[in-house]
Amino acid sequence: MEILTLGEKVKAKRKEMNMTLKDLAEDRVTPGQISLVESGKSKPSIDLLEYIAEKLNTDIEYFLETEEKQATRICEFYANIAEAAIKAENTLRANESIEKGLHYAEKYKLTYFRGKFDLAFASLKYLNRELEEAQQYCISANSIFLKTESIEDIIKSFILIGVITLEMGYTSTSLNYFMQADNILNEYSIMNEILKAKIFYYIAICQSKMGNMSQAIDYSMLVKDRLKVLDNKREYAETLMILSIAYSQDNKVKEALKYAREARKIFDEINDVHEIASIETNLGVIFARGHDLDESFNHLNKALSLKHQINDNTIPDTLLIMCDNYIHLGEYNKALEIVSSTMDELDYEQHLYRIKCFEYLFKIYSKMDDVKKAEGTLLNAIKYLETLDFDKQLGDFYVLTGQFYIEIGEKELALKFINKGLDRYKDLGIILND
Repeated sequence: MEILTLGEKVKAKRKEMNMTLKDLAEDRVTPGQISLVESGKSKPSIDLLEYIAEKLNTDIEYFLETEEKQATRICEFYANIAEAAIKAENTLRANESIEKGLHYAEKYKLTYFRGKFDLAFASLKYLNRELEEAQQYCISANSIFLKTESIEDIIKSFILIGVITLEMGYTSTSLNYFMQADNILNEYSIMNEILKAKIFYYIAICQSKMGNMSQAIDYSMLVKDRLKVLDNKREYAETLMILSIAYSQDNKVKEALKYAREARKIFDEINDVHEIASIETNLGVIFARGHDLDESFNHLNKALSLKHQINDNTIPDTLLIMCDNYIHLGEYNKALEIVSSTMDELDYEQHLYRIKCFEYLFKIYSKMDDVKKAEGTLLNAIKYLETLDFDKQLGDFYVLTGQFYIEIGEKELALKFINKGLDRYKDLGIILND
């Protein structure tokens, strides 16, 4: 996509309609006058421009649009593409769109869009787990939005800063960001239930991490009242985004922008389903910590339903949390059923989930005092891990197996496995050699 001068627009439209200079000029003006307009050597009168627009079947506003206005539309286009690509986890397309859009934002001093692209960079860095850079970009975007008084963007940037800061381990600082987002949302009376639900959800998480379970439950209940279920439209949105890019390559900005906006809107909805499913899962955790297992199961089942709608790859996380609940209730057979079915559904490359399942199986068999099956689970896990490149997890299972043999009085086997684990840790630099 590019910025066109008035003359370049006239020439492009004329070529698009397969018209010669003479065809366009007719008896109104000479072909030479049209050529001067196209080359930028002559500025047409409004009357002449109206004539040209009519001949080229185009609104005169298109020719009168300034370069800054074009740049704004192009920036909006690239911002929409970047947001949709990030939600689709297409990092290459997102990065390319951000860099292209940022070029126009900086060249034409479009401050607001500099903020939009900084926020997109923050989201992209967060997606790649580059948390410090993500935080810096997000703070920069937030500063710009505060100056331009872009209220919803201020709120969204506060939420993202909070999420990043929470993941970095600074819970109280993170809570402050979420509270600021909520204060602004209330101050400006913005009716956005999804934003409100996100803010309350993260406040609940912070309160839970800080040990304030009563407040965590209160905020979780507020989230519960605001959740909405959305449909899965990923394939359609992907098609719209591809169509948008095709139009942009053909320099048809209006069409490209139209489809980019539609794609972003749908990906927003898809992302909401993913996030709501994640929220429901974590609500299940919070209610379990508050010993309200009925409410915990209620939210975990909702999370599973939503995740199945979008074929979410984190379904095992929710199932294993349900397994925790059954273990807590002493319903070990139900816990076993969940773990076994989860393992059966895993793809080959989902190694970390399979390792988790081995851990849960061992925990359940230990609770059931089934020594033989507990031992078999540990040995099967080690056999599985020895074929993979997960040295830390293999070391953990060696040590866990050694501790198991200590408990059942098999000292020689215990020493053998513990030494294997310690050797593995030394190789990884986790413990120092003597």
